[in-house]
Amino acid sequence: MKYFYRIAILFAIVALASCKKDKDDPVDPINPEEETVSLTLSFVLPETNTVGKTEWAAGDKIVVHGEYAADQVVATLSAADISGDGKTATLLVNGLKPYKRTDCVSNLYAAYPAEAVDNLKHCFFYSKFNGTDKQIMAAYNDGTTFRFQNIVSMLSFTVDETLDVDSYEFFANKKETVGYDFLQVKLTEKEQNYSQYKGNPILTITGDLSGENCICLPDGTALAKGFTVKFKKNGKPVKIYKNSDKFNFVRGEVVDLGDITEDVDVYDDPFSDDILDLDKEGNANCYIITAPGAYKFKAVKGNSIVSFLENASDAKIVWESWNNAEEVEAHSVVTSVSFAEDYMILHTPETLRPGNALIAATDDEGNILWSWHIWVPRTAITTDSYGDIWGSPAMSRDLGALIDVVKGEETSSEAYGLSYQWGNKNPYPAPSAFKASSPAKVAGQASSVAAGRITLEEAIADPTLLGHQDNGDWISVPDNTLWTNEEKTIYDPCPPGYRVPKRDGSKPFMSTDLTKAEGWDADKTQGWFTIGSPAAVFALGGYRDDYSVGGFTHVYDRALYWTSYASSNAVGYGIDIRIGSSAKLKESNKSRAGYVRCVKE
Repeated sequence: MKYFYRIAILFAIVALASCKKDKDDPVDPINPEEETVSLTLSFVLPETNTVGKTEWAAGDKIVVHGEYAADQVVATLSAADISGDGKTATLLVNGLKPYKRTDCVSNLYAAYPAEAVDNLKHCFFYSKFNGTDKQIMAAYNDGTTFRFQNIVSMLSFTVDETLDVDSYEFFANKKETVGYDFLQVKLTEKEQNYSQYKGNPILTITGDLSGENCICLPDGTALAKGFTVKFKKNGKPVKIYKNSDKFNFVRGEVVDLGDITEDVDVYDDPFSDDILDLDKEGNANCYIITAPGAYKFKAVKGNSIVSFLENASDAKIVWESWNNAEEVEAHSVVTSVSFAEDYMILHTPETLRPGNALIAATDDEGNILWSWHIWVPRTAITTDSYGDIWGSPAMSRDLGALIDVVKGEETSSEAYGLSYQWGNKNPYPAPSAFKASSPAKVAGQASSVAAGRITLEEAIADPTLLGHQDNGDWISVPDNTLWTNEEKTIYDPCPPGYRVPKRDGSKPFMSTDLTKAEGWDADKTQGWFTIGSPAAVFALGGYRDDYSVGGFTHVYDRALYWTSYASSNAVGYGIDIRIGSSAKLKESNKSRAGYVRCVKE
């Protein structure tokens, strides 16, 4: 008797365990044979629907199920089933098998749209959807009425047809999750769980454009830095909309952006054949442009091909200059810049305007992460050894100069290159005219002088800021490896294939007395000097003094040309030209802004 009693208890325990598993865990038992019923059911849309599905339409398909997916019925609406306001549909549904459980009053469950429903074989009181990128809704029966609830939230917008686009791609600026490849919910009269089970996250939502566009997002989607919408034509991205606001999406709510047409920009596809590579010969902090068009280069730090800018999301023009005292027209040197797919992309006018520009990659808040010098010369730049006066062939003009200096002619401001502090990649405007102390005019952000030394991070974040220390360095934490004799560094300001010259005292241009070298000549009334055979011609462009980094001084009879070597934390080596006094390689204070004549690597 005890034996049979124990067997009975064991079967009871197993039965209880089976019931618990059957209730809480979606499994696939055999569907028992049951009789079906026919019921006249009403389906009511949420009152909060203001976009997307606001009215039932003929042909709409709704899934109604009891306990098993095999028994679910697809109800297809006809025009006669729909109420005058479109909010309710009532029709006879055959073949129903209500869910017979004592713990739930509701015994039928509905989901819309039918093509998005992917219920498990044993679906209980769950509704499972094959994604969240559509307006999915679910309901349980209250008698014969189903009042649908929205499972997702929606972002709504419209665009004008003049954009001439046909589809879109939506993604978060910080790559947050914007959906799931499936979602299962549990809705009964007792419990509402709108994310019972989630599938794999998705990062991109695509769709075809219509009059009103609704992007569906799961409950709780949070976009810390907003989102981007790429608009496409025949599968090719052609326009882009960026919104950097913070968004928190709540189930059932609608964020209506309205008409965003005016905020849509042209999209620069870096992989388009129409956009030319500037970095085919390597990456750098400076790129030369000699023909109008659209250009790109990898957004990396200097010549480092691996130092991508992790948080970059946009781009801007910091300043433009014509290398003179004229008022500069904005977007005359570079018409526009953008950032896409780890590339900086820029456009020039159809007719090039010679000058210089500084462009930058920025994060979502507009902070500069890195900047690059765009050099548009008026005449062709040539390279020559000039009798091996450097130890490597050199450019025919200073970095940033628009024309070569001409021996026997008064030096034009266009022949002055940009000015540089030792070790700093950032260019600063040169004198605005022969003998002028003021820098050339710029459109955009003019250079400014800090109260003292600045950090390297500050110099990167504000490439127009000059740090200084009288008789000392511009940087607060000295670093003698910003430029080096050994290799071109990521802070070197020269274009691909070129670098700041090495210090080599055995070469004529770096001797203790340049006036004794072959080809030496100078004229301070016209502001030039020469050295080498054939003669290399240089501007006597003075320098920007390190004493509080004031204006330019001696712009007719002096010049400072940097080498890549620093002898101490305060000074670097440069060629210091003082007509009538000395012309030699010597130490100069790093805060002083001089010139760079780039040489071949």
